[in-house]
Amino acid sequence: MLTIEQLEWLKSKLDFNTLADVLKAAKEKFPNSDVVPTLLVAGRTGAGKSSLINALAGRHISSVGVIPTTQKPTPHELEGGGVPLRVMDMPGVGEAGRHGERMDTVLDQADAAHLLLLAVPCPERSLDYETNLLSEVEQHFSGRTAMPMLTVGTKVDCAAPARDWQPSSLNLTAPTTEKERNIADWLAYAASVLPGVDEIIPCASGEEYDDTSSQYGISELRQRIFNLLPDTAKTYFARVTQDRELLDRRAENIVRVFSGMASAAAAQPIPAVPDAALIMPVQVAMLVRLTTLNGRELTTDLAAKLLGPLAARVAGRFAFEQVTKFIPGIGSLVGAAVAGSMTYALGMGYHTLLCDGHWNFDIDALQEEVIRWWEKIGGKL
Repeated sequence: MLTIEQLEWLKSKLDFNTLADVLKAAKEKFPNSDVVPTLLVAGRTGAGKSSLINALAGRHISSVGVIPTTQKPTPHELEGGGVPLRVMDMPGVGEAGRHGERMDTVLDQADAAHLLLLAVPCPERSLDYETNLLSEVEQHFSGRTAMPMLTVGTKVDCAAPARDWQPSSLNLTAPTTEKERNIADWLAYAASVLPGVDEIIPCASGEEYDDTSSQYGISELRQRIFNLLPDTAKTYFARVTQDRELLDRRAENIVRVFSGMASAAAAQPIPAVPDAALIMPVQVAMLVRLTTLNGRELTTDLAAKLLGPLAARVAGRFAFEQVTKFIPGIGSLVGAAVAGSMTYALGMGYHTLLCDGHWNFDIDALQEEVIRWWEKIGGKL
């Protein structure tokens, strides 16, 4: 998994004298490729777009009714309070005069988005707006790969009877109550009317972003968005939502990539050079990415604070050599398989502590988590 360029760099850059040198070198050779996710949100006025975005983020980042319908899709940088998310609103379609010109401009700019989120309000049955919009999108992408799209049935709590809303017991797979049947019937109707739509994901955003007892389908929608985003946008989306399952999935993906790199580095024998010297920058780069996932930047000061004695010995060595001492019977010279497994245990242990809110852990806490993950994988990936 290491490129020839990276391997040659590792062979030539083995003498690190300070932690700052390690961080600088790792960031230069294993750059952070994560990007802010951009969602193109479409839906008629009153479809609940702002409420949906707030519910997905699990925090108040857009006042209800504030994501405006404009003549052009305007990026709204929702980064207040460290929220890395970009939302573009799709203006209305079918208006007289400038309709064709507007839609061309909209869709040309929309090519920069990662995903189209179409909000369709339940129990609306006149779906001309949505039908026209989807037809325009289909024409725009004719002959080339279309943007991933999810169609969301918002406000399913408004289906009759409106006051009967018990989301925790809602069963749309085998509906039995009047409410469940009405929602299921509307979902089937809307899917049959809207062109190219095979499924509509039912959702209710609640009165406020933290009104979780009244929300429905938000967690599933987060999972679906995460799955459709390109790999580079997944880190920040998981961070935005603070959904533990998404954070753990993204962390494991990052850790597996760098574990593979560590294995590749250990598989390249260099006389008189300890494996740790090759693996060190790979592991530091992994810790940089995991720290970003958990909402911080791994600066020299933060690295020294978090890793303590583990980060102090950086003259030609780093975490790998020290971590191997946690496990009896493993020396500093190891094979590719152990290098990958130990890097995995280090990464997941580190992420677990950060994700649990431990930003002041000591070497003993890290050792405990590394051993726990090592035992969890049975010493092998």
